[in-house]
Amino acid sequence: NIQCVLVVGGFAESPLLIKHLCGKIDQTRCRVIRPKNPSLAILKGALMYGQNPKKITTRISKYTYGIECCSPFDPSKHPERLKTIIDGKEKCDKIFDKIIQMGEQLMIGKVVQKSYNPSSAKQTEISLKLFRSSDRDPTFTCDEENLT
Repeated sequence: NIQCVLVVGGFAESPLLIKHLCGKIDQTRCRVIRPKNPSLAILKGALMYGQNPKKITTRISKYTYGIECCSPFDPSKHPERLKTIIDGKEKCDKIFDKIIQMGEQLMIGKVVQKSYNPSSAKQTEISLKLFRSSDRDPTFTCDEENLT
């Protein structure tokens, strides 16, 4: 459903890139627009943002972000290899608990809060592992090849 591609920045100065891009896009459905001075578009945008940062009110998340955690083991959802016993209870380890999903619109200044409980009654401290993924819905932190 893309109707227009706006090409700006240094690469937009390249006639070869523009020719290649135009050859790959059905121009009856989608227009390729390149401003007169495409390199200046980036500079002007940065200056406008510097003068009025409130002009940009939202951003779209490029990645899915989450925390590694554990939860009660469910054989219908969790692989046996991730089952662990904590305080005599079966738990699934290495679950990707999503905080922000790729493509989600994020309001500037909005705080995302989540609560986590200790996995053991004996636990006195916690270290959280934050992950990002180029997958929209990662399930486990140990299986996804697109996690960092």
